[in-house]
Amino acid sequence: MLNIRKRIQTLETFQSQKGETASDQIVRRVLERVSDAELDLLGSAARAVAEGRELTPEECAGVEAYASALGRESAALRSARG
Repeated sequence: MLNIRKRIQTLETFQSQKGETASDQIVRRVLERVSDAELDLLGSAARAVAEGRELTPEECAGVEAYASALGRESAALRSARG
């Protein structure tokens, strides 16, 4: 769990050094709000895709929740920009 958070922080640091795009900002905001359990599900889903296996119902739900959060955050950012 801590290893995943550390990797996210490293990626965020790298992104901030090269300049954050709107997409980076959306992903960062969503990742800041997900729980460790949700982050584990996303990692598990990514491994499932890499291994070519079907997602479990829990992994599907986690991916859907993440996608929904990305959509909400994207809409919020667009409305904030006018």
